[in-house]
This record gives sequence, structure tokens and C-alpha cells, in this order.
Amino acid sequence: MVMKPTREESFIKLLLSVYENGLWADASLEKPDAIDRKNPAVDQVATRKCDGKRLAIEHTIIEPFVGDKEDFALFQKSLLGIEKDESLLVPGRWIQVFVPVGTLQNRPQRSRDTIVQSVHRWIESTRLVLPDGISAHPLSIVLLSGQPLLDITLTVKVTPLRGGPVADRGSLHVRRQPVGNSLGDVVMKALKRKLPKLVNTAADKRILLLERQHMNLVPEHILGEIEKLRASFLNLAGVHEVWFIETILYGTAFGGTYLRFELYESGHIVRSYDFVDGKLMDKVEDGVAEVIRKVGDSSL
Repeated sequence: MVMKPTREESFIKLLLSVYENGLWADASLEKPDAIDRKNPAVDQVATRKCDGKRLAIEHTIIEPFVGDKEDFALFQKSLLGIEKDESLLVPGRWIQVFVPVGTLQNRPQRSRDTIVQSVHRWIESTRLVLPDGISAHPLSIVLLSGQPLLDITLTVKVTPLRGGPVADRGSLHVRRQPVGNSLGDVVMKALKRKLPKLVNTAADKRILLLERQHMNLVPEHILGEIEKLRASFLNLAGVHEVWFIETILYGTAFGGTYLRFELYESGHIVRSYDFVDGKLMDKVEDGVAEVIRKVGDSSL
């Protein structure tokens, strides 16, 4: 049975199709992890047909904070559902309500339900009097009898809408608000999990591919955290390049299939590749940009 390529395998194949001016485009790919699941290995090893050189690539997603996936899963099952209540819409207003991350974590289901109901009631009672712009609103929630109040701050952004069906109905989004900065911990966790697999792989070159899904995760900041940790992770010396793949808009109604790969040196982009529908659109090599295809090109 032929297995469908995983999400990260598809990304890696795109990078290899253009990497080093296409010299790895016809390389054979091996997924060591699929051979021996008891001994996790890198995501992909590419072997070049012309000379047998090997390139090892390990992919990982950099979360905006420690525990992001768990927090989002809880948020998606509960607080995100508030958006479905169309009675909360205010014509001519786009209301964004940001709930602090971690609000639902480590709580029994009954407490989570109470939090969701409290936020829902708060929006219902204040939506008509919220000021335009950004404002902060304290909210105290009684979780269980005899327990201390849960005090959170909702950050609200109200934007006037003018003209069109969206403005006529109004719009409401409930989202998460990051609290604090744990990027250093996130990067440390990623290096602990990923570096041993990568550097222990026999290869002529090794690439660490970091996926960036959130706008507030600036590549320079991530690279800065890696440099801070270099003394603690001596095996970083075995990594030849750290690439970024930007998937902030990937899979959304706005971004579709857009992907971007970036390589930084001394804080500057030295190589980048932009793909749409799996086809190269733009590239930068050694700081020189080149348009490969234009949107609407018949060759697409």
C-alpha cells in the first residue's frame, strides 16, 4: 500500500526541488523513522543520484509558547464556539475578543464550561457599548462554590465596518491572547527533541527546518534564542543550515497554498523561495530576487 506523503514530507520535497539550484531535485528520499519506530530518526534523508551525497533534514513546528497545541485544542472545543452565536453580532462593528492563553488549562470540565458561559454572557451584555479601538476589561468568574474567583483580563479590539454584507451583519472573533514570553523555553524544548536525531544521522549536510505558523514569531528572535543556547547544545555545530518555512497563511481562505522558505545569515535573508500550488513563484539567491511566475500566468 502506497502511503500518502505527510504534510512535512511534502514541504521538504518542495525545498529539495530548488535547493542549491536544483541539484537535489532528483534525489532519492528515505524516511528512516518509518523503518524503525522504536528508534526515532530524522524526517528525511535525501541521496543525490549524481554523486551519492546525503542531505538530512529534520522538521519541527515552533510554537508561540510552551503548551500551545494543548491550549489551542481546549480553546477550539469551547471558547471558539462562541463565534457561532449570531445574536452577538453588532452591525457595522468587527469585534475581536482575546482571552488569555492558559485560561482553560488544568481545570475540570465543569470549570471550563463556566468560563465559556461567563465570557459569552460578558460579550452579550457589553457588545453594544464597547468603544472603538483596543480596550482592556477585567472579568471575575466564580468557578466552584468556596473556591477563589478566577480573575482574567479580556482584551477587545473594535473596528468600524463600512459597506458590504459583512458590515451589514457585523463580525465577531474570539481568539487567544499570549501572556508572557516563553520563546526561549520553546526553542530549548525543540532543540532537545530534534538535534540528537539530526546530528546522529550520517550525512554530508544537515538542515534544521523550523516551521513558523504565527505572525508574532519573528525568525530573527528565534535565531537569537538558538544562539543563546549554543553553549548548552554543542551538537548545534553539526547543523549546517537552519531554514524557516512560513505557513502563516497556508490552508486559509486568504493564503491558500502559499508557502515560503527562508535562510538567514547575520540577520539578513540570503535565500528564499515562494511557492503557490507547489510551483515556484519567486526566489532570492545571495540577496538577488527573481520572479519565476506571476499570478495568473498560464504556465501555472
